[in-house]
Amino acid sequence: MESTSVTALPLVVQHNALVNARFNMSALEMRFFLALLSRIGRDDDSFTVCEVPVREICSSSASNAIYNEVREMVRSIGTRALFIEALSPEGKRVKDPDVLTLPLMGRAHYRRKTGVVEASFNENIRPYLLELRDNFTKAQLSQLLKLKSPVSHRIYWLLREYAAFGKRVIGLAELRNVLGLTTEYQNRFDHFRDRVLDRAQTELAQTDLPFTYEVIKQGRVITEIRFLFEPAGGTSIDSVKFEPTGWETALLAAGVGEKSLPVIRLQLESGVYEEQYIYFVLQTIRAKVLQGKVKKEGGAVFKALTEGYLLNDFRKQVANIQVKQQKIGKRSGDSASVRIRLEDAEAAYETMRKKGKAPSTFAENLEQTYLNQGFMIVQNETGNWLIKD
Repeated sequence: MESTSVTALPLVVQHNALVNARFNMSALEMRFFLALLSRIGRDDDSFTVCEVPVREICSSSASNAIYNEVREMVRSIGTRALFIEALSPEGKRVKDPDVLTLPLMGRAHYRRKTGVVEASFNENIRPYLLELRDNFTKAQLSQLLKLKSPVSHRIYWLLREYAAFGKRVIGLAELRNVLGLTTEYQNRFDHFRDRVLDRAQTELAQTDLPFTYEVIKQGRVITEIRFLFEPAGGTSIDSVKFEPTGWETALLAAGVGEKSLPVIRLQLESGVYEEQYIYFVLQTIRAKVLQGKVKKEGGAVFKALTEGYLLNDFRKQVANIQVKQQKIGKRSGDSASVRIRLEDAEAAYETMRKKGKAPSTFAENLEQTYLNQGFMIVQNETGNWLIKD
């Protein structure tokens, strides 16, 4: 029986003490924090210095204003501190813990010329992020990327910790403290409701953790918030699997490491580039390998994707093809252009593979059968196409 490679969905993990720690961040800082979390491997026992391209945390196009915002973000997050409960020597939560004040970052440096933020977490927060065995909460990266507001992000984690129960009751004062809103909305709960609770409810409605909430009072004073959501039951988030997509299979075949896929997926879902750019990079780098200009194909592909230095070439090629398509479309009855849906090409490959008459991966088949024969991958409003003029 033929086995199929199965990859776990990309997860980010935090100790529950970090989930409940007091800190606040801007939207850009939270996005950067998430980018660093996504780079932690389950078996990592120390923090490594990571390189995060600016375009990964900024969905809008590059501009001086964006880079100035990133520069200020780096300065700001470099001063952020966590007010977090101390753990036992075994990394467990204890009753009546001391509260530690720990710097979040060990290093944060913006390399202006390359458009990359070089950073690593502070070693003192290792027990809250590395080698976690219990007292931790996991979330799918794809769900977290849907959240825009930092407070929505924090509330998602607070509810995810109680996912199996379908309910979490939090004191209003405690919630303000965790969210770092101890001075805001003190005398106007209606503002807190509108700008924090209702906003989080709207944003989480787009994730796997939609919720409702109830206000609990003692007399006329609001004391607690009761969050209600669908319990996760006994299904572990680790048990959720998916079949590798076409681009993931293609990257693995080119030598890109499996641990690098969440980084690329983050860029795709952030709108840094579209899936066709991946195939363009694979085609371009493969040609350089065949010419002897590149030795390590996987490393070169990953660099081109994370740094985006081939994006201009890709967009010029797409623009040229679109111009040619428009000219062809104006010539009635002209059949010079060959168009094949990418999904149809993949389905044909699967049929041939089962008969043992195709290369081992779709990426190889794509290159040999189409790309080497003059086809280009084009994306438009009708889907993804292989086009040859």
